[in-house]
Amino acid sequence: MNLVPQILNILESGKTRKVLLVPKSPILMKVGKYTSPAQPASVVSPQDVRDTLSGLATMGNYQILIGSSKAGDGTFTISTQDLGRIRVNFIIQRGTPVIFIERIPSVIPPLTETLHDETSIKAILELIKANTGLILFTGSDADSVAEVIYSILKHVNDHEKKVIYTVENPLRYLLNNNKSVVVQREVKVDVESTAQGILQSLLLETDLLYVDDIPDRDALENLIHVASRGTLCLVKYPSWTPLLAIKRILRLKVSDTLLPQLFNELILRVVHLKERGKIIILSSQKEKDALFYGN
Repeated sequence: MNLVPQILNILESGKTRKVLLVPKSPILMKVGKYTSPAQPASVVSPQDVRDTLSGLATMGNYQILIGSSKAGDGTFTISTQDLGRIRVNFIIQRGTPVIFIERIPSVIPPLTETLHDETSIKAILELIKANTGLILFTGSDADSVAEVIYSILKHVNDHEKKVIYTVENPLRYLLNNNKSVVVQREVKVDVESTAQGILQSLLLETDLLYVDDIPDRDALENLIHVASRGTLCLVKYPSWTPLLAIKRILRLKVSDTLLPQLFNELILRVVHLKERGKIIILSSQKEKDALFYGN
């Protein structure tokens, strides 16, 4: 049975914006780190989950080949009239999907909501005055980190005449042109890879680039190239600590031994979301060196 109507009703009710669908379990609502069964708490069968994934994929114009080697996992988004955008993540286990569905908020929160003190807001607004370089955003809560970055993009879009360019997998929010011009590209939809999307930002002489991940060496190399060419780059790289983020990035085994040094020099600040609404900003060369060369 296709459970899409039930799932949409749950998301529309406002009880949660995240739903987990696992075979031989009820539909689960996720709030924070806790899950609870949706009512009625009927157990769903593997076929129910497969039918639901097929229904969601049809809504998102996404092709899934369940049973093939190419169906191991995937991510796609759906646009709905009543609920806005919905993101679907899935993995396949022994031929049966496990699905995570999230309703993406349609309104981008202002900085005053994502950051709880004026000092942090002023520091962020001062950071984005830079014309080139890289600002790395870390934190264990990927959703909250993304909200902070999009609040920054919204502020720029509302107040400055810039070219804003984003590369995401998948697209999280829609930014309409305001004072700035906004180009948003979704990996596997608008562009083949994150690396390609980053490099193509140069074609538009982008002022502000946002990248939601550094998935591979090519993406890192292209990011370093763009950040050194007059573009301010904001990069989301969720991690429990800034040190872990840097260490993971450096494990991408860039082909040139000078690139880690260039990456260090291009990073203007590391902004770490300590908890929702609270950030710490690492800015001195000593603090950055500790991330790159410390244990």
